Amino acid sequence: MKKIARYLLILALLTLGLLAPPAPAGAAERLRVISATARSEFPARITFDLTAEADAGEIVAAQLLYGATRQKALTVVDVPLTPGRRIETRHVLDTEVYYYPPGTAISYRWVLRDAGGAAVTTPPAEVIHHDARFPWAERAERNVTVFWYQGGAAFGEVLINAATAGLDRIAAAIGAELEQPVRIYVYASNADLRTALQANSVEWVGGQAFTDLGIIIGAIAPGDVAEAGRLIPHELAHQVLAQLTDNPYGGPPPWFDEGLAMYAQAQPDAWIAPRLEEAARQGRLIPLEALAASFPADTDQALLSYAQSQAIVEYLIATYGPDQVRALALAFAAATPVDQALRTVLGRGVDELDAEWRATLPPQEQTIAPTPVPRRAPADRFAEPPVGRPGALEAPQDGSVGVGVPVGTIVAGALFCGAGLVVAAAVALFLAWRVAATRGS
Repeated sequence: MKKIARYLLILALLTLGLLAPPAPAGAAERLRVISATARSEFPARITFDLTAEADAGEIVAAQLLYGATRQKALTVVDVPLTPGRRIETRHVLDTEVYYYPPGTAISYRWVLRDAGGAAVTTPPAEVIHHDARFPWAERAERNVTVFWYQGGAAFGEVLINAATAGLDRIAAAIGAELEQPVRIYVYASNADLRTALQANSVEWVGGQAFTDLGIIIGAIAPGDVAEAGRLIPHELAHQVLAQLTDNPYGGPPPWFDEGLAMYAQAQPDAWIAPRLEEAARQGRLIPLEALAASFPADTDQALLSYAQSQAIVEYLIATYGPDQVRALALAFAAATPVDQALRTVLGRGVDELDAEWRATLPPQEQTIAPTPVPRRAPADRFAEPPVGRPGALEAPQDGSVGVGVPVGTIVAGALFCGAGLVVAAAVALFLAWRVAATRGS
């Protein structure tokens, strides 16, 4: 949905055209914006303030249009005001509800109208939703800016080196670099990171890439070189691939996206190889076609999904080379279905690639016997008489019409019900007599 939103620019421009038709001659002189500002207070809010004046008539309407600059879509807000020659109005955007990660660039503009129909639109402006709670230092190279606040210059060197090394590894794999800038915010602890994540985020998140915004946030303790070499290249790979394959209809399958991200890490995760070998021997590998959808929620199956994704991407690069892997990524950029893209670029479909890769793993040692099921209902399925539930009504076996309840039981029930009706009628007559007697006395 985020990708589709980025392609709503035309709709937003059309909306602007409807909201602010060509102004009558002299509109700019009749309506003047004294000030239009925006102030970010991460993570709580962004406050938009406007002061404007009108020479003739009153200003009667103000609309704020805002949105993430990289998404190229705008939200329109009718901001309440008291009509007058001079107006001051404000809109407070609750960014704990309408979440934007730290570092997001927000574009905004105002549309004003006076009582005579004149309308003006302010020039586009931008505010950075910066997390000013921490004393950030920064380093920038190759379209990446890294922000950190603990560990000094030496730690900053570790972070920027991890970024450039990751970019080198990604470029060697798919021949692509960052086309648009990316900001990386490195928090010194998971506790600090959680204050910058969207409310109700899962507890285990250690890093997150917002590919549609060009933002990465993560937790790396000062001096943790290994985690810097894991998290930063991993998240940068998502950014590079998203920019390379950007289209409104979909992107690469998850196994390609996550596999490339794990391949970009400085060191492979130690649990990958043992988990793959065990799954192969036990016959528990997940079909590659299934990894084109979202990964399982089950932790063990999710880890196996990541392990297989990395191994398959490594196999593609080693077997077919970076040029073919890049061609495959460009096929995904053209919204080519996965099986068709594989056949066009590699000459084999999903199942064939899956089987080819599995042949490089240890052979299966355990056979999981399928549970036999009948292909069709047995012909004698109605041979046995139906079995009734205890106490259920049953037809007599002699063919006569009746029920499987003793006649005595039915008669006794009828007599009981009749007696009840007689008693109820007697009580009603007695009450009626009492009421009449009371009224007559």
